[in-house]
Amino acid sequence: MSKESKLPKLFSGSVDELTRPSKPKVRKTKEGLKAQKKQKTLYVSLDMNRKLIELYAEEGRRQSVIVEDAVNLYYYLRLALGEKKFDELMSAVRREEPEFLRQYLERLRV
Repeated sequence: MSKESKLPKLFSGSVDELTRPSKPKVRKTKEGLKAQKKQKTLYVSLDMNRKLIELYAEEGRRQSVIVEDAVNLYYYLRLALGEKKFDELMSAVRREEPEFLRQYLERLRV
């Protein structure tokens, strides 16, 4: 290939070139939209980032998959437990004591 074909065409300054319609936009299929990235940035605390890194190392999965699983878990627990029970569960989680959470979940099953 010659170098001339790789160089971009320079603007000649003609009115015709300025008023030429742009290229038509390509429409995306519904399947492509489902997997499309919806959020550009997810802001997390340093502690949350440490936990994500630890989960990533243990499970060998992408962080986006881990976050998606966490959101699904949060959403469906909230629907299943109701507002009051869900708030109690979240307060148990915020204590960041795995043994306390284990005991709480055992009591919740009854």
